[in-house]
Amino acid sequence: MKRGGYLRPWEASRYLGIQVDEIYKMLEAGELPGEKVEGRWRIDLMKLEQWLDEEVSPEELKKLAKRLNVSERQVKEFFKKTKKLEPN
Repeated sequence: MKRGGYLRPWEASRYLGIQVDEIYKMLEAGELPGEKVEGRWRIDLMKLEQWLDEEVSPEELKKLAKRLNVSERQVKEFFKKTKKLEPN
């Protein structure tokens, strides 16, 4: 995987383990940090890693889990492992 630079949507798909169609939907909805360069989506790897580390709230994680068809139980296990407080 690249260190720094930009990822194409298919590369972000592999990096995140999310289908590329979902990556495009998330980019269009502003749910994933990305920008269009000459009409094509690019994801800054540093911004993506920062988003994963700092900006993904428990609510956003639940929304992402729903997109990925992850069960509520798995989400709760994740929160337990990461010691994040679950939203009310």
